[in-house]
Amino acid sequence: MTATLKDPFINKLFIFLSVVFIVMFIGVGAAFAPVQLAIFSLVPIFFILACWQFRIAVLVMLVLACGLIPKALTPTIPLLGGRVRAEDMFLIMLVIIGAFRLIVRADRFKSSPLWYPLYYFAVLVVFSLLIAFFNHNKLKYIMFETRTIFYWFYVALLFISIKCEKHLRTTLNLIIILSTLVAAVAVFQSLTGIQILTDARFSPLITGADVNRNINRSFLGGFQAFVVFSFVLMLVRLVRREISPYIALPVLLMIALGLIATFGRGVWAATFVVVFIASVWLGWRSFVRIWAVLFFIASMIASISFLIVPELLDAIVSRTMSVSDEVQKGESWDWRVIEIEHGIKTIKKHPIRGIGLGGEYMPVLNKNMAEEQTAMSHNSYLYIALKFGLLGLLFPAWLAVVVLLKTKQIGDTLSIAIGSAFMNPVLIGYTQMEWAQMFGVLFMATMVGLLATHDRLKNTLKEPKSIG
Repeated sequence: MTATLKDPFINKLFIFLSVVFIVMFIGVGAAFAPVQLAIFSLVPIFFILACWQFRIAVLVMLVLACGLIPKALTPTIPLLGGRVRAEDMFLIMLVIIGAFRLIVRADRFKSSPLWYPLYYFAVLVVFSLLIAFFNHNKLKYIMFETRTIFYWFYVALLFISIKCEKHLRTTLNLIIILSTLVAAVAVFQSLTGIQILTDARFSPLITGADVNRNINRSFLGGFQAFVVFSFVLMLVRLVRREISPYIALPVLLMIALGLIATFGRGVWAATFVVVFIASVWLGWRSFVRIWAVLFFIASMIASISFLIVPELLDAIVSRTMSVSDEVQKGESWDWRVIEIEHGIKTIKKHPIRGIGLGGEYMPVLNKNMAEEQTAMSHNSYLYIALKFGLLGLLFPAWLAVVVLLKTKQIGDTLSIAIGSAFMNPVLIGYTQMEWAQMFGVLFMATMVGLLATHDRLKNTLKEPKSIG
């Protein structure tokens, strides 16, 4: 007979493990100041939350990993010259507890085409680690890159924690609410110069040689891609008449203002691409509606800027029109060309096996170059080919194809929003480290996890046997 989470033995085991964790971390924390003790107490609290309310713990981990909670308020552990962050500890904890839940739980899940690219990638990672140790790659680089890869486990965590449509709606609503709040904070920061999101980039607006100290660039941190996803999801819901315009329009306006407050032309371009993909997917009628709504939002932003902050409208126009000037300077692009040149030389030497995780492919070229840049690349696909060999490029291509096919198969509002948003890191991966940094991997894992869960729920009417 299969044990379930409601068995007395399992509950007693959870209680015992919780007590052990509390005693252990209070003992460790007692060696520090009271503030550190209070911070370290979050670990056993999270463990208890994960045992009894696994789904809530998975969402808390997402909020923490995206930098919405100041790092000063979260525990870290020194390890091998670096520090293991709270989100890393909590992710490992969730993976262990999630695996334990699968072992003792009575229900099982059917496989999905969305899982196969991830299985393939897992095999690549094992071989890459073997090559890394065989090549004697630097341990700190191996750990850093493995840490990023570990966040692909978030696909499975979402899949096993969301049991019904209500859970899925709650998760989506949380993402939308947080996106709106983060956007509102970004606007406030940009206009006042008061920084609240301490873990996100924040600086005066600099365009070419001009410095505007009255308006600040306020980035959205690790939640930036989720803000774009929330924008397109609300937009598609609105044009499909699945939500009241009295709710959708204020949310869309605030998120749009938050995206503008980044003054990141890459962010603006990515949002445009995601919305364009979604509007094409929906058909020409919805295409017209979407761009009509966007025109209305743009008009509202222009009116607000003209009446309240005239400098904002000037800054938006100046930032947009200065693209060609900064491209001609070419500093950022020149550096990417250097990375590509060195990367191709290394790939030619190791086309099949790659150089392994943590492997360095270029020397330190000047005193301004950070040491770790010898192992990293702004081009995600160059990075994958370097670390896993040319066969590694099959992973992002395969995953993108199955996401698109599954989106087409389901064809509803949520799947279209997910499929469109997922194309953002796929497209900008040529110039950004989306597949090689934690925030990018976490976002893609969340999108794949939500799509796989949505697909499972649409194909079954079974209620969850246990909730938590």
